[in-house]
Amino acid sequence: MMQPDETFEMPDDDDFHGRKRELLRQGIEQGTLSWTEISQALPPEHFGEAELEVFLFTCRNLGIEVVGTP
Repeated sequence: MMQPDETFEMPDDDDFHGRKRELLRQGIEQGTLSWTEISQALPPEHFGEAELEVFLFTCRNLGIEVVGTP
């Protein structure tokens, strides 16, 4: 489990798939992801509705709870 002072290093902005992988890794380690974390890592202008549905499906399958409101 992560310690509170540990941070995740997000890949470069142009590495969209790397950012998704890192976000999922963070979610697996923490057990949760907030909508804020998701929107910061995956800006809506680069992340359409279909991609969001697939991402949320993947989170559920990995046991990651998405908390907060979109």
